[in-house]
Amino acid sequence: MKFLTLLAVIFLFASSCQSPYESSPTLVSSEEMKKLMEMDTIQLIDVRSLKEFREGHLKGAQNLIYDNDFAHKISQLDKSKPVAVYCKTGRQSEECSTILKKAGFKKVYDLKGGLSQWEFKEELVTDSLP
Repeated sequence: MKFLTLLAVIFLFASSCQSPYESSPTLVSSEEMKKLMEMDTIQLIDVRSLKEFREGHLKGAQNLIYDNDFAHKISQLDKSKPVAVYCKTGRQSEECSTILKKAGFKKVYDLKGGLSQWEFKEELVTDSLP
């Protein structure tokens, strides 16, 4: 009887635990990000300053600047759709992708190395706004 109780407790504990890898954002290469950008459902987020965004960003990206209000800004996004986030070097987007996961977003992708590692420079979009 003790064996069955122990087995039941182990089963309940194991089934309630989530792997830390399942809840972590997924780092993606330039090639993988390019494929993600082709998805209709992807929410592409650039977390750099407005000036940096205007100097060149990925096509289809929206600029949600990483600052003290970032957690509020992401409330406009759909948690059921995948989110891909990037910055210049990958440091800020890593922090942002963790915030997104903690906020309940299921699929979060982070561009490894940021735009400094982006291999498709010709595909960057610039804005001519002041």
